[in-house]
Amino acid sequence: MFKKIFLSSISIVVLAFLQHFVFSNLVILGASPDILAVFIAFASVTIGQRTGTTFGFASGLIVGILSGNIGLSALIGTVEGFVAGFFHVSEESHPTLTKKRRMFYSASLTSIAIGNLLLALMNNPMALPLYYRIPSMVVIGTLMNIFLTVLMYQLALKKTMRD
Repeated sequence: MFKKIFLSSISIVVLAFLQHFVFSNLVILGASPDILAVFIAFASVTIGQRTGTTFGFASGLIVGILSGNIGLSALIGTVEGFVAGFFHVSEESHPTLTKKRRMFYSASLTSIAIGNLLLALMNNPMALPLYYRIPSMVVIGTLMNIFLTVLMYQLALKKTMRD
């Protein structure tokens, strides 16, 4: 357990820098992919809700410090970790890989959609009206992140879930 938390902490710092310097520049109608949200969902599903919430807060804090929007980033990360934690799969239940994958995708979709909704409600850098901002940022942001979720699962997380 300590090894998982330590490696996850290192991953959060690396992914926070990637998020700020790479992924935040890929903006479509105010929405950008969020690699940290995918990782937070993964941590929440595999480790637990408390840890996912803590990781969400920490990653939001790091990205907020880098971007200058500390409060909103920390809030969104915390909420994403908390929501994804409802899909936690305990190892005592001896889950199958299919169940783990299903819960991971469900956690990612739900937490990312809620995180994008919070971002659309509280952040308006392009001065768009609310009736346009919410559907565009939530739908486009969630679709980009689901694509990123599937890609990360296939490339890196599938092996980790088997263990």
